[in-house]
Amino acid sequence: MGYDRFYFLKKAYGIYPGIGAAVSARCLQAHYAERRQRRGPLRAGLDAVVGLAFKTWIPWRATKVQKKFGLDAAWRARAVAIARERFVDPNDLALFRIETPEQLDVYVRRFEDAALNKQINPRGWTRACVLADKVRFQARCIEAGLPHPRTVALVKDGRLTVKADPDGRDLVLKPADGEGGDGVVILERVVDAADLAARLPKARGAFVVQDRVQTHPALLGLALDALPTVRIVTMVDEVGAPEVVSATFRFASVARARVDNMKAGGLISAVDLPVGTLGLACKGYGGGDHATHPVTGAVIIGRRLPDWAAAKGLVRRAHAESFADYALIGWDVALTPDGPVLIEANGKPGVLMPQRAARQGLATGRYGQLLAYHLAIKP
Repeated sequence: MGYDRFYFLKKAYGIYPGIGAAVSARCLQAHYAERRQRRGPLRAGLDAVVGLAFKTWIPWRATKVQKKFGLDAAWRARAVAIARERFVDPNDLALFRIETPEQLDVYVRRFEDAALNKQINPRGWTRACVLADKVRFQARCIEAGLPHPRTVALVKDGRLTVKADPDGRDLVLKPADGEGGDGVVILERVVDAADLAARLPKARGAFVVQDRVQTHPALLGLALDALPTVRIVTMVDEVGAPEVVSATFRFASVARARVDNMKAGGLISAVDLPVGTLGLACKGYGGGDHATHPVTGAVIIGRRLPDWAAAKGLVRRAHAESFADYALIGWDVALTPDGPVLIEANGKPGVLMPQRAARQGLATGRYGQLLAYHLAIKP
């Protein structure tokens, strides 16, 4: 399995959000107060230097963000003032549509997320993490009888190991340790193993070949050519039971896209947890809002996801019975004609997508409460 050393290196230092007292979401105040109390003088000095450098960096950063999103000078001036007061990246202010400092009381900063996640979900940062390896993840799903795409073949440095007959189906080839849709290849109507071998890309590394999952008919107006998925985040609660704490629906915005994720320009929409209805959609990294799909005109707002109760039940069961060694998991679930299917899972689901899609901070609900709970019980 590949190992992104640069990713882990840049996440190794957890920025303290402030110079003296921490400035963060209300649910994290106790955590940072405890962290400040137990740090030694060397770490306190380093935090102060980094904090001062951060505040010096803010005007330059705000200028770059202003140009990137086409914002005016008034936004830049306001962003610099808020960012310095509340110790936040101006890019987060733009993505989360922050207009006043008080709004940040319920937002988890993006630069905080890795340090917090490493503390409550340490297994997700090791080579032993099964969530980061599609082959081992699928093995656990098979063992537990969880619905997942059929694995047709494994590929290692160009060597093909066939597990099932392609049988003329559409297949999907994915890097075994890839994230964000990188390296995904659609193989249409693969006749047999020889046909599959002839169509494999010439690339080193480990890959998994699976059946291409079909979209539920109720979602065809939103799916285009890519499989839409709903990212459902579960967190273990105070009595040890997984609880659904956020959900975001992801779907393609252009017909040529093969994956639904934000890096490919996909749309995101918050899901109302009790009933599974969609809110206003937007792109993950900027752009306008969409009440209807920009290509098909299909209605987005108020649209109900099919089999929503079953999807929530599936991720809770999977977390409790097969992945209980993680406190927090982001599940990518496909809603298909045969019911919900587990596509992938992530031990580092992030805070950008749910907070931007929902237009409110994660600290407003159970995510914030359970995050504070897990931080408090960790040694």
